[in-house]
Order: sequence, then structure tokens, then C-alpha cells
Amino acid sequence: MGLTLLSLIACSRTDTQTIVVTRVVVIEGQESVVTQLVRQTITPTPDTAENALREPVSLDLSYLGAAIDIDPQKTTDENGINLVENLFVGLTNFNHTSNVIEPELAQSWEVSADGRNWIFHLRDDIFWVKPNATGTVVDGVYQAEAVRPVTADDMVYAIQRACRRQTDSPDVFILFLIEGCEQVQGDPNPTPADLEAIGVRALDDTTLEFSLVKPASYFLTITSLWLFHPVPPELVEEFGDEWQAAEGLWTSGPFMPVSPLTPDTQTILHRNSLWPLPHTGNVDIVNILYFDDAMPAYQLWQAKSLDVSPLPAAEQKALLSLSPQKALLTTNQSVFYLGFNFDSGAFREADVRRAFSAAIDRQRLVDEIYDNEALPMRHLTPPGVVAAPLIDEIGVGYSPDDARHWLAQSGFGSCRLIPPFTLLVTSSDLSLRQAELIRDMWVEELGCAPEQITIDQSQFGTLLANTRRDVGAARPDLWELGWASYFPDAQNWVGDLLHCTDSENRQNRPCSEVDALIRQAAGTLDPTERTLLYRRIEDMLFGGEGLFPVIPLYVSGEVQLTQTWLAFTPASFGGEQYDTYFIRADLKELERSRQ
Repeated sequence: MGLTLLSLIACSRTDTQTIVVTRVVVIEGQESVVTQLVRQTITPTPDTAENALREPVSLDLSYLGAAIDIDPQKTTDENGINLVENLFVGLTNFNHTSNVIEPELAQSWEVSADGRNWIFHLRDDIFWVKPNATGTVVDGVYQAEAVRPVTADDMVYAIQRACRRQTDSPDVFILFLIEGCEQVQGDPNPTPADLEAIGVRALDDTTLEFSLVKPASYFLTITSLWLFHPVPPELVEEFGDEWQAAEGLWTSGPFMPVSPLTPDTQTILHRNSLWPLPHTGNVDIVNILYFDDAMPAYQLWQAKSLDVSPLPAAEQKALLSLSPQKALLTTNQSVFYLGFNFDSGAFREADVRRAFSAAIDRQRLVDEIYDNEALPMRHLTPPGVVAAPLIDEIGVGYSPDDARHWLAQSGFGSCRLIPPFTLLVTSSDLSLRQAELIRDMWVEELGCAPEQITIDQSQFGTLLANTRRDVGAARPDLWELGWASYFPDAQNWVGDLLHCTDSENRQNRPCSEVDALIRQAAGTLDPTERTLLYRRIEDMLFGGEGLFPVIPLYVSGEVQLTQTWLAFTPASFGGEQYDTYFIRADLKELERSRQ
């Protein structure tokens, strides 16, 4: 593994003494130097003398990639979204453990009877902050200086900014649910009156009102997105797109930066001492190191200098065999599936579609194709989504006996009597391997002849074009596609992907009772009732009598490595929430001392 050398460097100031630990980690003859803030001790003053000194708890992380954009209305960068989640307050918060929406800036809300008018009552004790100008440190943590409260006007500014075309918000279409937003997005030069016509209004400093174009219970989930994290209007107006790099950056979240947010240096975040909400974790300081690839981070994790690390593919087999308890699979709310053409002579019958789904061993796909970096899915909505069923609660999944039964009772009676059909997949080698394995399962479990099944490959754009409903004869019988959350709510899955008229409905599935239930769920405000409705919808789609418009295959993910002293729930959608991470600091120090 290597050797860890410790050296202490004392840096004195008139009012503080900073103790920094530099860890020189030697791995395979190569030295890596990691500098970490361990303790900062204050000379007691009347303001701080009563504070008992303690060791700050540090979380040591790595970020991969070069670009960082922490603009909530513009970023698509994973690192940027992580920082937004921790540096800027959200209107609401998505709890990654319970998959429910919780208060954050909004402490409560109410909805009109028609589901179109939402009023949020905001806290008055969340502030725009920056590190204290005097460098005051208590218990090793920089103290925050309040600039001013975060107000309803800040939220109005953020939503109006996102709706403007000039901002170029990547997922702005999600906000078209708000009255007037789509119209402003379509106008290259909206007037102040156009912006004021957007359905978001500050009734006073702590009361915010939204007007929607239609009833939408899932709007509450949308308010937890990073788009709903306000930005400081003063800085944006003064510095434009460069506001993030402005000296004295204002932030409003549970942490604040005390070093530059640039990927060529170490970034250090400190707990926001003015944050009024409880930290369910115990992290005081977040140290972030930047790497171009996973291997240096993995080596530092092996040396116990990082708490979390990505797992390089080349090291996966060895690590999983030696320390599987340290590997954590985090799914990412991207589900891959096979879509059926309901106009196909082969797949017009539900019994046939059920049979072909039940004949696929999804766990075998995960094992052989995806090196266990995925979870089998037998219904559509993946883990970590509001109102989603448990992953093994609904749906048939792999069931060869059921598959043969359904095929036998279909109008064909036997796979050999089904007309030849085409499965269209993308041009990647992985897609071809998966398609061939699925074909072999259909041959093995259903008695199909290999020559009945043609596997075609095309570029992704061609696949999308050839699976539109209006293409006609060019449409294949089945195709490979995937869907990822735009917002983590069941409506974004069964509604936006599968509804007969409210989605693209690439399958050209006729409307039925399930579509009425999907709309009912979209307008149901009671969380328990919503969850029950979505369970019923998933059962009607993928249960024993399901319609099976698609065959869910798996939800993809990636393996992270964690140390034994760290406990946290990883984010399957949105940014990591470092204020929920809990570190056994005593165990961490003990384990590191053994290096």
C-alpha cells in the first residue's frame, strides 16, 4: 500500500493559530501530497471564550473532471450540481433517504383546491453569507457573515432568469408548467411586463406564489431541483455570467467556500455557522481534490486519505473480491428498456408482450454485460424517485414458466408461428452484445428460431427517427432506448414516457384505463394516495395482467468506495448533501494512524 508521513506546519496570525497536516502518501514509489486543515485554534476573546475548542470533522472527497459551473439556473455539470446543493438554499429539499420532499427555504406551503395555485411561506432566518471579514474561526470553522436575508424576491428573480432564453437553462422546459414561462422562453427580447407575467410573485418578503398552467401534484418535487436554488441578484446584475467568480461570493446553503471554486486547486468548504436548519450529519469541513481520472483518487482512498472514491474499472474485480463491504452501488435513475411497436404483427397481443418480457433474465444481463453496475428492473420507475414502488414490489420480472404460459395462450400459441421481427439497437458493441444475449434467452425460454429475430444496429439519431409513430413501414418491431429522470417523481416516468397522449407514445399504444389513472395521480395532492395510485398504475402496466408497452431491463449505476468510518445515503438524483454525512472521527483518525 505505501507509507504515510505526517508533518505539522504552524501558521500564525494575531488572532488565530492554524495547524495544517500534510500527508505524503507513497504508493508504488510515487508520492502524492495531500494538505488538510485539521484544527484552527482561536485566542479567546469575549465573543468566543465560552466556546469549547474541538477538532473539526473533515470530509475528504475527490471530483473528476475539469469544469465547474455553480450557477443553479445553468449548470449541468455533476460537480457543479453537488456544489449548488451545498452552497445555495433550495426552495424545498429532496430527502435522499426517505424520497420525500421536505421544507428548506420554504417552511410550509398550501395548494388551491384546483391544484394550480401554490403559496410557499419562507423562513426569515436564511441569509446570503460570506466568510467573516476578520477571519474569525470557532472550533476550527470559519464563521459566516450575514449580508442580508434570502427573500421571495430572490426566488422570483431566479425563476424569471431561468425562463429567459438568454440564460440558456438546459432543462427550462420543466418550468413551462408555470404560467407565462414558455411564452418568455419563446421571445428573444421579453419586456419587463412579460417577465412579470410569469406565474411567480413575491406577495411579501416571506410569501411566494406560483400559478400553474394545469393541476400538478408533482410540482412540489420540481421545487426541489437546482433550478429552484436562488442566486444573489446583486452579483448577477453587476458581474453577469462571471458572478460565480466574483470576489466575496455570496452563498446561502449549509456550507460556504473558503477557497476558490476552481478545479486546478483544492476547494475547501466550511459549515455555514448561520445555517438555521439541523445538520443530520456532523461534517464541519469538506476538502475537495480534483483529478482527471479515477486512478489517483482510488490510490488516495487506498491510503485512507479520501473518504469516498470512484472505483476504476481495472480495479473492480480485485476490490469487490477483497472488500465488497466498502463498495456502494449508486443507481442514477436511468432505466434502459425495450419498446414495443403496437402496430407490429408480432406484438399486438398483450400475452405475447408479457411472454417476451418474462423470458428475459435481467440479473444475467447485469452480471454478464454490466459488471454488476446496474440493478434489474421489473417495473419502470427506479429507486430514489418520489412515489416509486420498491424495486421488487411490483411487476413480473423473469419468470420462464409464466412466459411459456402466456405465449401458449396467445393467438400464436408458439413462438415459431410469430412472424419474423426486428430488434433495433444502437451501434455500440455493448448494445449488440445485449441484444444477442436477449435473443438467445427468447430462443432458449420460448422456443423461438434464431432466424426469426433480426438484430439491426443504427446510430442513435437514426434509431430515434425510425421509432417515431409517423414513420410507417420503417418502424422496427422492438427497439432499445432509455429514460432518465428530469425530476425525481413517478409522474416523470409513467406520465412523461408512457401516457397515450401526454408523452411521445412511441409505442403507439391506444389509450385505456391506465391513462386516466396517470392523470388522476398527477392531480392528487395527498402523498399516500399518490403512492398507491402509482403502484396500481405500475401493476396495470407490468403485473401479471399488464399491458407491457415496454420491457424494463435495468437501472444503471456506478460503484463508489467508502471508508468504514463514513455513513451516508448517496444521491441517485441531484447533488450530494454533505450536511447529512456522518463520520466516526475517532475511527477515522485511528485507521489513518495505522498507515
